[in-house]
Amino acid sequence: MNMKKGLTAFIPAAGLCLFLAAGTVFFDPAANAAANQQTKIDSTADTYIIKAGELNVRTEPNTQGRILGTLRSEDAVKIKQFKGADWAKIEYKGQEAYISTHFLMKQPAKAVTAKQTAFYSPTLESGKTDSIKAGETVTLLGWGFSEDGGFDRKWAYVTYGGKAGYVKTADVSRLSK
Repeated sequence: MNMKKGLTAFIPAAGLCLFLAAGTVFFDPAANAAANQQTKIDSTADTYIIKAGELNVRTEPNTQGRILGTLRSEDAVKIKQFKGADWAKIEYKGQEAYISTHFLMKQPAKAVTAKQTAFYSPTLESGKTDSIKAGETVTLLGWGFSEDGGFDRKWAYVTYGGKAGYVKTADVSRLSK
């Protein structure tokens, strides 16, 4: 393969990988709320990890909001709602507060298969590659993508047995912590 053809194939593939990775880190849990209500997994209060030395907690979703305190690197927070792409609403010491989303990393959630389910890896289009027994633990990373580029909450993006792939969301439930 010559260099030009190699780059032509690599650049779109790299862009797709970055898009997919970004989709599993930050997303709006309120999107597709009706579809979310049909699943057994609650994404309205997902846990995120702070990835900054210190992160200011503010009264408003902007840098002019009064600073209530700080969160430190590796602190876990539950996001109640996203305010655009830059701010997230949390509860801080009993009151509503806001933090920047630029320093958050989604914490993967553990889930268990409720029944035997098909496991599609690496994509849904590539076909069924495995079957996961009922009661097996998978790591929930995010959601599938719909044809219009949004999230398809009928499909959970998971890791199982060292592979990333998809299972029907209805076939898994989040483990209690």
